[in-house]
Amino acid sequence: MAVSKEEVRHIALLARLHVEEEETQSLQRHLNGILEHFGRLKSLDLENVDPFAREDLDVTPWREDTVVPWDGREGALSQAPRREGDYFRVPRILENEDE
Repeated sequence: MAVSKEEVRHIALLARLHVEEEETQSLQRHLNGILEHFGRLKSLDLENVDPFAREDLDVTPWREDTVVPWDGREGALSQAPRREGDYFRVPRILENEDE
């Protein structure tokens, strides 16, 4: 199942992405590669594989939660369109029902 250029344009429209005409061929190639990879995954024999089995139950995958100082706050806030003290100021998207 190959993705056509028209389908690439349709996907871009659905994702609200602006795609130049010269980009469609590259995107078409990438999407077809992804579908090809899924096709290979689909052909694997997983009949006797327990999807919930884990071999590393005695090892936790999480790192230790430690506080690490970060000195990039001012740099990040300096690029914000609107700022209020040490916070980003963003437009309200929810109305307060009490108002």
